[in-house]
Amino acid sequence: MAAAGHPRAIFERAIERGNLAVAETVLRAEIPRPTLVDLLELTALIAQTDPGRRGRVTTRWLQRYLEAGVDRTIDEAAFVVAALQALGTANHRGSLEALREIARRVA
Repeated sequence: MAAAGHPRAIFERAIERGNLAVAETVLRAEIPRPTLVDLLELTALIAQTDPGRRGRVTTRWLQRYLEAGVDRTIDEAAFVVAALQALGTANHRGSLEALREIARRVA
């Protein structure tokens, strides 16, 4: 299978293009073990394109983040919550970059 048809490549292109329907479908059906970063990218896209789901998906991502390790501090968790709250707002880009860095460290 060519890289253009690989599920991960399709997911990444969908995220880059803001195609929520394709990103969700591929992640659910084609990527059996999405990373915390994958889930963050989808969460951020939902926050931007479907604000009605923002609270639910950001809470779900926070839960996965907290369950990903035992060495979380209250200060780091508070920072993550604040950054998640900023997704879909004027501060989206900076918050997403901070969350990406945190998610990469956990992975």
